[in-house]
This record gives sequence, structure tokens and C-alpha cells, in this order.
Amino acid sequence: MRKQVFYPALALTLFFCASAYADTSALTSTPTNAAIALPPYQFPALVDSEVPDSILNASDSIATDMPKPYKDRCHVQQNLVASKSSCLYGNLASKRTIVLFGDSHALSWFPAFEKLAIAKKWRLVSLTMSSCWPANIPAWNPVTNILMNNCTIWHKSALKQITQLKPYLTVVTGTRGFATVDSSGTVLQGDARVQAWRTGMATTLKIIKAASSNTVMLSDTPISTSTFPECLIGSPTSIQACSTPVATAIDIKWLTVEKNLAQSQNIIWVNPTEWICNTDPCSPIMDNYLIYRDGGHLTASFATQLEKPLWSEISSELTP
Repeated sequence: MRKQVFYPALALTLFFCASAYADTSALTSTPTNAAIALPPYQFPALVDSEVPDSILNASDSIATDMPKPYKDRCHVQQNLVASKSSCLYGNLASKRTIVLFGDSHALSWFPAFEKLAIAKKWRLVSLTMSSCWPANIPAWNPVTNILMNNCTIWHKSALKQITQLKPYLTVVTGTRGFATVDSSGTVLQGDARVQAWRTGMATTLKIIKAASSNTVMLSDTPISTSTFPECLIGSPTSIQACSTPVATAIDIKWLTVEKNLAQSQNIIWVNPTEWICNTDPCSPIMDNYLIYRDGGHLTASFATQLEKPLWSEISSELTP
């Protein structure tokens, strides 16, 4: 049995899915079969400071600081025509392939994995769609109150591609806050929601594991309650004014659900929480990089800096 990564992580997009965080009550329920609980995060207090001039001067470009697949139309969006190209990145001739699979929160990690692919001379395939969880469960649009059948079509197509590609590494991740429904469209709450997600994700992971030499489940990022760049412009002398309390930004119970599922599936689990939030409240800025461009998506500039901690987490766990 392969060793799993269950230690705390290293301390260190224009489209925000309308359904994200729609079912916040469910996120505070007791996780089903929570065998291994994460301890509460104890972070030092955020030391307030001014917003760096470099960020204020670039405030007009924050909304467009996003991964390439948006511009290439390789990220499937609900209201835009998808690219007809192959959507390959990195070393296209490489015999070793990385696949990034999930929704727009998965795509937030594209800059880090592209940097890794370039460094390792691997090929990178991006398979992402807005508002569509990687778990094999019905997708729900809370704006129109209907099931999104196009997500099901995309999901099957993406998994078929993964099966055909036989990747060296497949990374799967997604937004934790989507409303979850059953096949009839009934919105699920509490343990029923958690169990539906676990079952659906286990089904997805079974297919991915059969095709991939290595499978990584990357937990969702902490969230931000601030609006960017408006908050920074309105409070240039205080980054704390645009911060988010740890209790709001980080969902320990949902991290535990993800961790336990990864353990039960014998795959690598990576928890990036402390790369993104390591103070209380969570700062919107780290190492002079703005972390978020909206409430849930990382800026491409910041995500690029996460390649090293990502590789540090997974490198020793990968099969040759």
C-alpha cells in the first residue's frame, strides 16, 4: 500500500461560479465517517500594514490576472464557446502527462502546474469546467434552479480523455461550497450532502486511479469575504480591512471529509491551506502578491508561486 500525505502543508478567476458557497449550512454539519479529524488551526495574529504600491498600481488588472485556459477558451464556461484546439501545455512532445481536472477552483492551480510541467519537461492537459464538481453527482444551478446536464456531458468526456491519456499524474480538486442535489433536483443538506459527495467522488477517483500512475486530491483553498480590487482601493492603509477570519476562510470539517476520502482511496492528499492563510485573520496579501482576484479564485501571479510547495508535497510520494 502506498504511503499517503496527511501532514499539514508547508506554512508559507474573471468567472466566479454563481453557485459557490450556496449551501453554507451543509458545510458546518458533522462529516460522515470522519475517522481522522484535523486539529483547529492556531495562527499568529495578522500584523496590519499598508497595501503595497505595486498591488495598488496594478489594481486595474486584478480581474484579468487569471490562468491561460480562460484566454485560450480551454476552460469550459457555461455561456461561452469552448476552444476546438487540443488545449495542451508544457512540453507537448513529452511521454509523461499531467492532467488537472475539476472546476474553476481547479483551474486556479493551473499556473503552478504549468510551471511544474515546464520545469520537468512534462505535458500538461487542463480539463476544467465552471460550476461543475469533479465528483460524479448532479450539478445544480441555483440561479435557474435546474440541473446542469451539460456538466454531466463534460464530466463523462473528461474522464474518457483521462482514461485514454493514461497520465503519469492526475490532480483532482474543486469548490467545496456548491449546492448538492440528488437525481430529482432536491437540494441535499447536512450528512446527506456529505455522503452524496463522498460517493460521487469515490466513483470519479476509481476511474482516475485505474488510468493514472499517480492520483492527487488537492483540497479546496480558503475563501475570502472581500471584494477585489475595491476593498484594497478603499482601504490602502490597512490590509487587515480586507482580511477574512480563519473561522470563515477555512472549513476544518470539510477538509476532514476530503482527507478521509483520500485515505480510504489510498491516494495522495495535499492540503494547501497554510500556503494561502497562515495568520488570523487571513491576509489578502502574501510576499507582496495579492492572493485572490475574487472570493474564491487565486490570482495567476500568486498561484505561480505555489509550484515549489506543491512539488515538495508530492515529489516523494510519486511512483517512478
